[in-house]
Order: sequence, then C-alpha cells, then structure tokens
Amino acid sequence: MDRRLHRPLFRALPWLLAAATSLANPAWARDAQPCEPALLNGIAQQLGQKGWQQPSYDSEGPLVAAACKRWPDDARQSVVALAYDSDASGSTPGERLLHLLVARVDSASGRILERHEGNLEEDALLEISADSLWLDTARYRLAKDVRAFGVVISSQARGPSCPDAGMFDELTLFVPGEAATLRPVFTGYLREWITVQGTSCVNNDRFRSEHARMTLAIGPKSSHGFADLILSAQVSDDDDKPLRTVKKTLQYDGKTYPYSSTDTFWGTLSVD
Repeated sequence: MDRRLHRPLFRALPWLLAAATSLANPAWARDAQPCEPALLNGIAQQLGQKGWQQPSYDSEGPLVAAACKRWPDDARQSVVALAYDSDASGSTPGERLLHLLVARVDSASGRILERHEGNLEEDALLEISADSLWLDTARYRLAKDVRAFGVVISSQARGPSCPDAGMFDELTLFVPGEAATLRPVFTGYLREWITVQGTSCVNNDRFRSEHARMTLAIGPKSSHGFADLILSAQVSDDDDKPLRTVKKTLQYDGKTYPYSSTDTFWGTLSVD
C-alpha cells in the first residue's frame, strides 16, 4: 500500500520527527501578518459575518486564521487570506468545514476589489490554526502588467501514523481573473520528504530519508504570455547535510502551470 500523503498539509508525530528530522518547524522565519480591526470588520460585513477579531491560540471565534499585508506596488491596497467558520454553533477543530477567502482589498475600508473563495475541509490531515495562513508577496512578475502573490497554508493536524513521505506548507500563486476575481495558477509544496531506505514506523538503524526545501523564481523565457517558473529543490539528508540542488522549469499552458504535488523530481531515483 502506498502510504504517501496525497492531500495537503500535515505535521508528523513527534516520534517520527526524531527519525526523520524536525519537519514540523517552518522552513523560514515568518513575520507576523496581523490584520487591522477596521479592515476585518469591513470584510466581515461584506460577507454577512460578524464578531471577527485577529485569531490567536487562546481565543475562540468564527475567524480561525487571518493574514493581511500591504500590496508592495500600492499601499492603498492590501492582500488578505482568511479562514472562517460560518457555523454559529461552533465546530470542533479538525472536523470543521471552513470558508477560505483570498482577496485584494482597500487598505482603509476593507472593500473587496478582487477575490477567490473556496473551502477548507478539515480531517486527519488538515487542521487550521491561528497561524496557518501566510502571504508571499515576492516579486512574481509573470507578465509586464501581471504580478502574482502567494498564499501558504500550513496544517496543525497530526497526520498519518506511518507515512513513507510527507509534504508541508502548500503555496498557491494567484493572479487577477475576470469579473473582479483572483484565480490560482500554481500550487506546490515548499517542503517535502521521502523515504530512501527502510521504514519510519520502527526503530530502524537503516532508515534513511531525503528532504527538499523548495524555492520559486521567475525564468528568462515565457509561454502563452506568462514567464516560466523555475522550481528549485535544495535536497539534504537526515542530518541536514546538503546533497544536491535540482531544478524544474514550469511552463504556463494558458490557464495554469501544470505541476503534480506527487512529482518528486528531486528524489534520488528521479535524478539518477
């Protein structure tokens, strides 16, 4: 049976981390991205919601996770990522059906200018916490007049008990769409690991794994009007010793940058 995780986002159990390095720690230091109360209130009113405040681990409320950041090209606008529970009766963490809003808004009023809406269905592999959302506003200039931004989703869930691979910190890039919408054009994980030898389920001295940290850059060429993306994997062993760097070029097909989350192009078997 293939025990690889095919769905986004999990944190391995502590005993597994001891065998496969500290995968639950963020791959980079995240700056806080709090939202102004007036901005949250303005967005909530447009969605027919109320009682929103900046989430924290010791607070309970309908707004489960939130990240806000001024748009680098125009401080009068901000980008936001919000996960909220519209169930007035409240739900148990890990069992909720949360709403996800990714939007560009007016910084002062919270008026929504462009939006993408979806759902986050929690289960054993996905649980959203106060700091699960993070905005990436690096210079993703896909075309002369198109700058993408990213939303990173991380999970609090414990995940499967005996995986042979893992994926963490899902990054999705968004660009403006039609009719004041945002549309996703790329999704991939920022951290992955695979089993090279042995098994993680037992105290096995022969167990070996490899770990990849991903970075995304703009390539020199373009396809269908959007610049190519260069996905780089910095691969290390169990002791965090660098092994190699592997790169993959992603080309826009007119709608998205096709890429499978199960594509371990950086793995030993893939590069031999």
